Amino acid sequence: MNLPTTTFSQLEREAKLLMIAHGLLAISFFGIQMLLSVLYVLRLGYGVEYIGLFNASGSFTYILSSLPAGMVGNRFGLRTAMILGGILTVMGMALLPTTEFVPRAWQQFWPILSQVVVTMGWALISINQVPALMAATTVQSRNSAYSLNSVLRGLGTFAGTIVGGFLPLLFAQLLGASMEGPVPYRAALLTGAGLSVFGLIPLFFFPHVAPTVRTAHNQTDAPFPVWLIVLLVLHVFLGQMGAAACQSFCSAYMDTKLALSPEAIGLLTSIGQFTTILAPLLTPRLAMRYGNGWTLMTATLGMALSVLPLALFPHWAAAGTGRLGLLALGAIWMPALQVFQMEMVANRWRSLTFGIVSMAMGFAYTTVSFAGGYLVASWGYNTLFLASVGCSMVGAALMWQLMRQSPQHT
Repeated sequence: MNLPTTTFSQLEREAKLLMIAHGLLAISFFGIQMLLSVLYVLRLGYGVEYIGLFNASGSFTYILSSLPAGMVGNRFGLRTAMILGGILTVMGMALLPTTEFVPRAWQQFWPILSQVVVTMGWALISINQVPALMAATTVQSRNSAYSLNSVLRGLGTFAGTIVGGFLPLLFAQLLGASMEGPVPYRAALLTGAGLSVFGLIPLFFFPHVAPTVRTAHNQTDAPFPVWLIVLLVLHVFLGQMGAAACQSFCSAYMDTKLALSPEAIGLLTSIGQFTTILAPLLTPRLAMRYGNGWTLMTATLGMALSVLPLALFPHWAAAGTGRLGLLALGAIWMPALQVFQMEMVANRWRSLTFGIVSMAMGFAYTTVSFAGGYLVASWGYNTLFLASVGCSMVGAALMWQLMRQSPQHT
């Protein structure tokens, strides 16, 4: 399929509103929250096992919320579902930095409760945004729209990571607090929760639309491709192990193993995040030339290789290089997956397929988060990273098999 790329100005108004909301929410959710939440929990006195449980609670909640989130969108409308998700996301981000003020008997469970709430909210946003963006685009603009959406997400994440890395230092100076204590991180997380409110504004201007899709074909009678979906699920589950290991433990690894400051962690992460601004622009061109399947397979293999420096070289440069590769290739992988999974099934199976694939991704992050904490505690970070490399390579091989089974959707 040889489709021309589409610029942001050429997209429909509805698509632009969704992208702007996604970019603004990414500042807090993927930037400030993702960077500082683990550092805050560590400074509350919890160890790496609790960090694994903390991260796993979020990914497991995403698994349980994926299909219900799609059902809410179908029942009440995509706009209503996304607004509800945005409100829950803001509430969840605000809950975490209040941990120190709840009764002592609740404090051990409060960070996990915040993860549950924020993840339920994000599931409502992300699960319903994908069919909403499909409904707001045409076949000709689809790959470009999803890639540009990833660009804005990357831009927001980059900005949030830069800001998040320096906010604790700023608040430490303003409040006269120690960087070894939780106070600066609490203030920074509350700031991030406040900023996330701005991401809700574009959603209120998004019209009520049904989750239908503008397509050239309407394959209403096509059966559900069970075997192809099984291969896709396994590809997502295993292929994302490397990315999951880094997202769950890279901040803790750089903080506890490499003894880097929060500013250094934020700077290294933001360098990788900068590539996510531009990397998705390659997806439409790669898809036009080689197909979405080839793009998924190659990006997954590249993500596996990006984890190797983390496993083999305990140095800040290796950590920064590995995270950079993971973030850049992940930014290419995601829009290709979103288009690939929806184009391989008929219209009536798209919501079900997206829910199943989202659950598979959630299982990957839950497995790594939950088991990874104990793996690190027993055998070290390098064992976790090496295990994730092997799993991701198997995931790349599964996409090659899927391309052989269904060449028309590659």
